[in-house]
Amino acid sequence: MSASILGMSAPRARVSRSALEANIARAAAGDPDASIDLRRDACGHGARIVAAAARAAGVTRALADDPAVAAAEGLREARTATLPLESVFGLRGRGEPVLTLATPVLQTKRLRAGDGVSYGYLHRADEDTRAALVAGGYAQGVPRAIGGRAAVLIAGVERPVIGRVAMDVCVVDIGDLEVRPGDEAVFFGGPAPDLLGRWARATGWSEIELVAAPGLSARREVAA
Repeated sequence: MSASILGMSAPRARVSRSALEANIARAAAGDPDASIDLRRDACGHGARIVAAAARAAGVTRALADDPAVAAAEGLREARTATLPLESVFGLRGRGEPVLTLATPVLQTKRLRAGDGVSYGYLHRADEDTRAALVAGGYAQGVPRAIGGRAAVLIAGVERPVIGRVAMDVCVVDIGDLEVRPGDEAVFFGGPAPDLLGRWARATGWSEIELVAAPGLSARREVAA
């Protein structure tokens, strides 16, 4: 994989403002002293984004690494956070998922039966198929343990991650799907709400850990 291809794109952490505001409003309902946790860049969701959503949802206090971030959105400093992170970010079925981790397809290629994939060739194709190389690996917070144990959404279909997750990429078995370089794959979130739970079972990580790790390193976008 050439440096030019790797440099052309990377995973994107797409944060839904509407989902965030709705989740916060629901979690804070009936609690005039509700406070929100903005530490570690709001677990990779963007402290300023989450602070603005909290203010829009009627929350007035925040626990932050940098109080100036909260103050910039008119939030007073809090000593503790009362709103559960799972409810704020729509994890474990508590509200609408806020962060979608999406990534571009970099390459596709044919695999013949017996061809090995990724480090150590731990995966070998059982039959002729096609594979897609997608941006995002353990350097971007994608856990290595999902290799051969979890899936992504690509061309609207769940397809398995095969072989070991590499530093900046991973490989997906796409079979006969119409997939081309530049198409989008979704690791988890919005259009694939069930995938994160499967990642959690495959890795032993909590959903908040799985979201925070790539959220802190991926390029962030704000969606409606």
